[in-house]
Amino acid sequence: MSQHSVNAQGWTPAPKPGLIPLRPLGFGTILGKSFAALRHNPKVLFGFAVVVQLIVMVVMLAVIGAVSFATLSRLSTVRPGSDEWLTLYLGSMAFIGLAGLLMGLFSVAFTAIVQGIVAADVRAAVLRESATLGVLWRRVRPAVWRLIGYTLLYGAAGVVAAVLIIGVPFVAIAVPTGFDGPGIAFAIIAMLAGVAGLVVLSVWIGTKLMLVPSLLVLEGAGVRAAIVRSWRLTRGRFWFAFGIVFLIGAIMYVGTQAISGIGGLITSLFGPVLNPTGSTELSLSVSMVVGLVITQVLVVVLQSISSVVQATAGALVFIDCRMRYEGLDQDLMAAMERRAAGYDDGTDPFRVDPARAVRAGFRPAPTVVPYPVPPGPVPGHPAPQGYAGAPAPQGYSTMPAGYPVAPPAYPAAPPAYPAAPPAPAPAAPPPGSAAPATPPAPPAPIPPAPQSPGVAPAPDEGWTAPGSDRP
Repeated sequence: MSQHSVNAQGWTPAPKPGLIPLRPLGFGTILGKSFAALRHNPKVLFGFAVVVQLIVMVVMLAVIGAVSFATLSRLSTVRPGSDEWLTLYLGSMAFIGLAGLLMGLFSVAFTAIVQGIVAADVRAAVLRESATLGVLWRRVRPAVWRLIGYTLLYGAAGVVAAVLIIGVPFVAIAVPTGFDGPGIAFAIIAMLAGVAGLVVLSVWIGTKLMLVPSLLVLEGAGVRAAIVRSWRLTRGRFWFAFGIVFLIGAIMYVGTQAISGIGGLITSLFGPVLNPTGSTELSLSVSMVVGLVITQVLVVVLQSISSVVQATAGALVFIDCRMRYEGLDQDLMAAMERRAAGYDDGTDPFRVDPARAVRAGFRPAPTVVPYPVPPGPVPGHPAPQGYAGAPAPQGYSTMPAGYPVAPPAYPAAPPAYPAAPPAPAPAAPPPGSAAPATPPAPPAPIPPAPQSPGVAPAPDEGWTAPGSDRP
């Protein structure tokens, strides 16, 4: 019976790591690799994801702008303040709102697809697989409708939360008072408090659910199962994940503001160059519009890059959480070793092992064991016994609670050694006879130290007391 192994064809070198090292990731690693992924596969992440989002934003602005211009331009044909003007105004607002809603759904669909493409690309980069757009699309296509449905559900929940937290308190306070001075002031305060609470709630829920797109694509989970698993996997990693997303957002925000400022400065400086005579206001307006459009295009590109980088960070946080809690790093290393040795069985290393999956009530173990702990008996272990009258051995009081190895047991008393037999008592002399006195033996003479040939012995000067004047 033959048994296959990875070494059946001889020695196989260790597989090279992909985008990330196959071990739990640190903060700096995830932050750096989130940006490095753009360079790792620029055709997909920059060429497709960024361009698609740029096109979506441009289409949204163009459609909403065209609808707004077409509807609001009719207001100039009627007298302001008349019933006909009010009817046209309300109809214009309704058309603009409907166009915005349709474009929002259009943007949501493409944004969800881009998030799925980014998660699939990160998976391919980790395993050093081919990451063409066709390969990634085949992996994302089964989860497309789940991605779109989850994104729409998340957006609808945000709208409902905004209405309940901001709109309802404002109306409940302002309407009974007739929108007078004190009433409107209290309503504004309640609205600001609601906005602050909504921001905190959205940050918390958004961070807890940031792994859902990766779970939908890489594990094939349903929407409900993905929400539950994301909530459990981020337990104990909330501030870690939030810090990464916040720092990426801050970096891209600073870059966007810098581009906007530089674009405005260039437009103001080169406006006279584009319109040297300054004869008409139309030419000056055209030059300003051209500069503004160029600036806004650059801003949209930076915002698209920011969304791609944040989606990459979410996929890397998902991989890190599974490495820490479910041993995904071992599965990834085993899969790469099998492929390097030519024994790839097609098993997906990202599949969920039910025996290792996080469950309800999961609590992550502390990453750092406090050392030293206060001295005293270790909970769950018997106190070590020392020798009689001796202190307990040192070193066991600093063992952390729940240490799996019990301390060795010491004997209660040292081992007893056999006592020497008693010496026999001397025989008593017979009555009337005296015991002969035995003189003590003289001490053995000390032989003189040997002298070297031809050297005279040192004269005996006798003993000299310490501190005497005798030399």
